[in-house]
Amino acid sequence: MKGTFFLNLLALVSAITIAPASYAAISFPENIPNPRFAEGGKLVGKVVEGPGAAGVSFATVALLAARDSSLASGAVADENGVFTIANVTPGNYIMRVTNMGYETRYMPNIRVATEANMTDLGNIVIKPEAQKLNEVTIKGEKSMIVDDIDKKIVNIGKDMLATSNNVSDLLEKVPAVSLDENGNPQVRGKGNVVVLIDGKPSNLYGSDLPTILQSFPANLIERIDVMTTPSAKYEGEGASGVIDIITKKTRIRGTNGGMRLSLGNRNNHNASGNISYRAGKLGVNASVSGQNRNMIWKRNLTRQNLISENASVLEQNGTGGNKGRNLFGRVGVNYDFNEKNSLEAGVNYSRDQSSNLSNLLNRTSGLQGIVLEEFTRLNNSKGSGDNVNFSLDFRKKFAEKDHQLNFNSSYSLGGSDGESYYNQESVIDSLLRNQQNFRDNKRHSLYLNSDYTWPITDKSTLEVGLRSRMSSNDNTNAFYDLNRETGSYTFNPSISNVFGYKDATYTGFMTFSQKTDLWGMRAGLRVTDYNQDINQISINKAFGVHFLTLVPTLALTRKLGETSQVKLNYSRRVQRPEADWLNPYTDVSDPRNIQSGNPNLRPEFTHKAEMGYSNYEANGGWGPSLFMDYSNNAITRIRTIDETGVSLTRFDNVGRELSYGFETDFTQKFFGDVLKVNGSGRVYRSEVVSTVAQIDNRTWSYSGNLNAFVTLPLDFRASAYVNYEGPRAIAQGTREGVFIANMGIRKELLEKKATISFNVQDIFLSRAYKSQLATATYTQNSLWQQTNRLVNLTFQYRFGKISAGGGDDA
Repeated sequence: MKGTFFLNLLALVSAITIAPASYAAISFPENIPNPRFAEGGKLVGKVVEGPGAAGVSFATVALLAARDSSLASGAVADENGVFTIANVTPGNYIMRVTNMGYETRYMPNIRVATEANMTDLGNIVIKPEAQKLNEVTIKGEKSMIVDDIDKKIVNIGKDMLATSNNVSDLLEKVPAVSLDENGNPQVRGKGNVVVLIDGKPSNLYGSDLPTILQSFPANLIERIDVMTTPSAKYEGEGASGVIDIITKKTRIRGTNGGMRLSLGNRNNHNASGNISYRAGKLGVNASVSGQNRNMIWKRNLTRQNLISENASVLEQNGTGGNKGRNLFGRVGVNYDFNEKNSLEAGVNYSRDQSSNLSNLLNRTSGLQGIVLEEFTRLNNSKGSGDNVNFSLDFRKKFAEKDHQLNFNSSYSLGGSDGESYYNQESVIDSLLRNQQNFRDNKRHSLYLNSDYTWPITDKSTLEVGLRSRMSSNDNTNAFYDLNRETGSYTFNPSISNVFGYKDATYTGFMTFSQKTDLWGMRAGLRVTDYNQDINQISINKAFGVHFLTLVPTLALTRKLGETSQVKLNYSRRVQRPEADWLNPYTDVSDPRNIQSGNPNLRPEFTHKAEMGYSNYEANGGWGPSLFMDYSNNAITRIRTIDETGVSLTRFDNVGRELSYGFETDFTQKFFGDVLKVNGSGRVYRSEVVSTVAQIDNRTWSYSGNLNAFVTLPLDFRASAYVNYEGPRAIAQGTREGVFIANMGIRKELLEKKATISFNVQDIFLSRAYKSQLATATYTQNSLWQQTNRLVNLTFQYRFGKISAGGGDDA
């Protein structure tokens, strides 16, 4: 079994770092002597796995002083296991030999005589500590949940990967996280979440977040960090919090990778593959994935109009289907100049194609049930888009532990276009419509970031950073109506729009951390200068908006034991209006329910506080907490109607929004690893109040999810997942609860190098989103539901050397 050069070199450097102060800052590259021991003897030897066996590549050999076990010198063996330690001062030593996957061996009584120029130690045998599986080393999984001072770290293990094809599937299994009907992440049932990928904004990968999450293969993910009260280091945006999706960074020498194929019902298929290669200082990785998706849905709506003198009722019943294909690829190269300096470059490319068909029956009746008007609106739409992202990252480590400088840069450009054809049929001539809509979008963005971490002492750390992000977005929406007299389409400027948008964000942050044996503290401040330039080109109107925001954060922890602690967190968050929320373009795809942007939106500021306890051990643990979120100018959707019964929906600043309650997550193993259960739950109060908008909604709610994994005979393992998001208050009413249930079973094959799994999502077709709205001018009940459960059979194969070096490489 071979080791890895890089990990063992790090082990040697780490050992030197903690050496006595007189020479702790001096590192020893491979076979380079410590200058402290000039003019000394030489030790040579060979590290082997057994008598007559081949050498163990790149084992770490450390020479410790016999008197106090302090590090004296060391080397890293070459590919054949041979090592040389030169310029060793005469004396008595202890030799320590380590390598990943082998037992550590100590050899006492190593003597370097004054008169000896060279001492040959011969073959040094070390024993494997893990079973060999055709060069595949399987290491144990990390604990699923780790509670850091300002975030929950969810490590992605084999169980979660076996039931997940993409990042969207993973997010649903993460405590406190859920997805709305459009696939956007929510934290504690609320949207406005900032999603990062490796600490960088997810919009660098494209403009549509649900598509990005569905395109990203699950097996590329190491962990997911959930921050409900993030420190000042992270984005200040996101009223509900931040989700950072961390991808795997393999450091395994040689070649390793995997492939995955999933076949599903109704043509829901996906395939992915990844490969990594590392030799010496150079590492290369590549991955590609493709997906074919097909979803059918139904919707209905009943709205009573109370604003006109003659009250009426609108009923809508519709069905539709969405089909799509996406392709995602990434290539990365990293180079370690030495153990202190490394450079990484990468390119990501994504492409998405979609088509949508819908049929919507609209019927307006009087209160006596007499039909006033009726029409059917048919929609046939298609679109495509692509995005490419270039990144360049540099990291410099200094002699002191955790002392480092990072520089990150990304440039992204992309575009999309689409067309829609609307055919409105009715026996009433005035309701006949034929319309065409053509869309075009172009965007690009630049992201620059630098972070400096300085460990002032062993107990205190200062971190400072500067970030800038600049982006532009140009949208064209052109509508054409059929002239029935001429038979040709004419441009309709009243519902068309050309919209230009630019923003520039300049941020500086500072955090200071202090710890003792029992206490920990992290305080920070983030200052952001935010500029928006909005250009409504079609009406020749342009204006700019400038915000200067301060985001203070504070986290305190108190250890109660080896694995338990209590903590108190506070963070101020800001939700700035997004481009789509500001764009005044009027969407008339449903002429009875029009949507538009609001260029007058202001930022939303939220105060978030938590007090919690956590205790996570190898076999399980839990993390209960009390939380409170408060905003006095919350951004939310507001729906108004006119006398004809047509509604207009747009974002607005409504007033006060408050939620507070109790939450806990937990994980537990039973009967060894036979049964593993993890989940989360919360009970909370949600309130939305606005005197101006005449809104006063208050309700108690509850929600939770549960994952269970059980080991069966013959290497089978079954899983079940249930999630319930309880009813909650929204601006003008209540959203009902949503229940989801999934299940799966998998079997390990080919000496655990392959896995075959069978999964069913939404077993009971219960993923239905219902809401009730009630105002002085109307009442409304609505439903949207995906009506096809997803069933898939997945085969995954892994090759090369697999370890937990970057998480669980399941």
